[in-house]
Amino acid sequence: MVAVDTLTEEQLAEIVRQAEAGYPEEICGIVIGLRSVPETYHVRQVRNIANHEHQRDPTGFERDARTAYRMDDLEVLGVLREADEAGWDLLTFYHSHPDHDAYFSLMDRDRALRTDREPLWPGATYLVISVRSGRAMDARYYTWDDARKDFVEVPADVPRPRDPARRETGRAASGPGGADPGATSRLEPPQSSR
Repeated sequence: MVAVDTLTEEQLAEIVRQAEAGYPEEICGIVIGLRSVPETYHVRQVRNIANHEHQRDPTGFERDARTAYRMDDLEVLGVLREADEAGWDLLTFYHSHPDHDAYFSLMDRDRALRTDREPLWPGATYLVISVRSGRAMDARYYTWDDARKDFVEVPADVPRPRDPARRETGRAASGPGGADPGATSRLEPPQSSR
């Protein structure tokens, strides 16, 4: 059995919120923090630039954000810099599959591997969220099994909203004094799938 740095219910709920809000397009992001210390994990949504790439070069980028993602390089760099400065690890890459199952596609696998077929990001887990008709239905982690030399699937629980206000506003409920400082965010300025 391989170890997976599973996310807390609150962290998964934030990713589900992003995936449902982004439907019918794929969303993507990165989770950073200290490995095996879930209270340090930070969910960072990264802008999916697949539509931009497809409009710029439809032949080179045949798919748009409904069936693929491509993380904005500058935002990824910002998340990696944040993790490096804080001494955190890159734990999880995540993205959604609108109107498809939560599987690790051939494109997902190819993007997660180097040319020698070893993991591009050793120790990183990949999380895929299935969203159908705007509602998250399933989630799966995919993590590298060194003995098998392949990614293995680990089910994840999809949290359901506890109160109707969250569903209506699309925002997670905040704790006392406002939003959870640093647990989730979207970097502003502003690769995978089926």
